Amino acid sequence: MTRATATKTLFLATLISLTTFFFVSGDACNKVPLMRWTDACFKACRPPLYSVCQETLQSAPEVAEVTAYVVLAARLAKRSYDDTVGRAERLIATGAIPGDQRPAYQACIDNYATARIRMVSVVTDLTGCDFTHARQEFDDAVAAMEACGKGLASGTPLVAMNNGDHDLTLVVSQLGALILGNNNQRKM
Repeated sequence: MTRATATKTLFLATLISLTTFFFVSGDACNKVPLMRWTDACFKACRPPLYSVCQETLQSAPEVAEVTAYVVLAARLAKRSYDDTVGRAERLIATGAIPGDQRPAYQACIDNYATARIRMVSVVTDLTGCDFTHARQEFDDAVAAMEACGKGLASGTPLVAMNNGDHDLTLVVSQLGALILGNNNQRKM
């Protein structure tokens, strides 16, 4: 196991432990269902997002309040956004992106900032059992991922990363729909 893999594993284990502690220690949100993570993925996501959901929640507690799964997925999405932005910034700085694509990459960085802010808000709100703005936060994050993707030329390095981040953002949103209602679910 490499040092980076070990660090990532430790980070995820700590994140899951803290999320589980929060939602199992009596601070659970009223009227939010408790279920297995596999059931949450099955109810929230259809292929191809079902497999993305399974990959995202595979190290989650077997049974938890759905809010814990949304918070975990949102934190992982935020971390992925940071990785993607870092890659985009490095590509711009090294001149690896053709001049005509630089504005699209910069627009993606700006869109990712919006999505990141929304995921931070989701985590803050849901850990406080506040669902008031969650639907809008999910929608804004998905829209930011879609806006980034529309501006990228096919075959550029950021396309695959944006596609993965878009799918992860949809998973967060659709898991959130289990709490907020089905109006939040998007069609593939």
